[in-house]
Amino acid sequence: MFIGKDGPWWARMDAEEVMQNILLQTCLALAMFITTAVAGFLPIKILRMLTKKDGSQSQSGARWLSLLSCFSGGVFMATCFLDIMPHINENYATFLSVTKWDPDLPIPQFFICIGFFVVYLIEEACIKIFSMGQNGHGLPPGGHHGHSHGNGVAFHAEDLPPAIEEQTKPSMGKPLKARDRHRISESSNANVMTDEKDEMLLEKGFEREKDQASATRRSYHSLHDLVMEESVKYVSADGQETSFLKSLTFAVAMSFHSILEGFALGVQDTPKRIFTLFLSLILHKGIEAFSVGLQISKANTKRVKVVVCTILIYALMTPIGSALGTWLETSDIDPLHKEGAIVILESLAAGTFIYVTFLEVLASEKENEHDSLKQLLAIFIGFVVITALQFAFGGHGAHTGAHEHEHSTTTTMVPGH
Repeated sequence: MFIGKDGPWWARMDAEEVMQNILLQTCLALAMFITTAVAGFLPIKILRMLTKKDGSQSQSGARWLSLLSCFSGGVFMATCFLDIMPHINENYATFLSVTKWDPDLPIPQFFICIGFFVVYLIEEACIKIFSMGQNGHGLPPGGHHGHSHGNGVAFHAEDLPPAIEEQTKPSMGKPLKARDRHRISESSNANVMTDEKDEMLLEKGFEREKDQASATRRSYHSLHDLVMEESVKYVSADGQETSFLKSLTFAVAMSFHSILEGFALGVQDTPKRIFTLFLSLILHKGIEAFSVGLQISKANTKRVKVVVCTILIYALMTPIGSALGTWLETSDIDPLHKEGAIVILESLAAGTFIYVTFLEVLASEKENEHDSLKQLLAIFIGFVVITALQFAFGGHGAHTGAHEHEHSTTTTMVPGH
């Protein structure tokens, strides 16, 4: 990494270049919002084209969506490893040169892992929150736990089966005859056995319900799909007065990684990097927005306002993250704090990219019934597209190299870490 006498290369960018980048970031953020919103609203119309009369999705529609999702996964993987990771390393080298710090722990890789775990944790928490109250394990309506009665315990009318209760009604308040006591004893013993059997059946029912829940979880192609399903139930629950709040909660919870993805876009400092990351994001967010819109539209067919508000909030998340990243990249704050914040937040975003790529997209598509070789080809094509863009724009670090050459007479070498 080369550091000039006037500071790192990003500090020497002229005002015109900075304004061009800000304008480009603003235009692309607006395009991202419009594209995501349109993709979210499309299911209202396209749902009729991709579904059969019985409500199931057509085979051709599902196949094309799967291939498009695989292509997006390849684009995302290439963007993460060929663009974002090198940019993090450059920012980290600048941070080390400013702080003169020599840590033993690889800081960027650590926060990349933290970003992965944070998104994983949020999606697990969403499952718990959105499914709370949906699948209660209480007793069935009118049900009760059985009672086991030992010897020497008095019988009560409420403990007797209905038939025995009817038989003993005439003698209530009167001494029971030996014949009646014998009949009640036999019936009560049978009732105890029935109660014990009911308890066993109840326990087996709980175990079966637990197994079904586990099977249901396994039947989803990804944790993200399960989160979406549970959150859609949450949003479409009864109660018009809370529907907007639930939609807001759903959109924010589902869009945490969108903010970090947008931040990664906002801190890019060259047109090549900006366009490369924008392409990967626009593909991924378009597909994801379509999925969100599809689920919300199906669950809220009569609540147009809920669908519109949820999609608009969701579409705003990535531009908000992009605006935050652009502000931080161009703000006149202490370089130490700026570089530290950029390294940490962009590393968290990279962890999000890894999670989305491998757990949301690729793992999900690998589990479905579509042709795996075609899916692999779609993934590889997506990867090749981003690789070609890297070459088309001069390769990674071309912009940095130009600045280094321009200031080569006043630069000093800082040993790489």
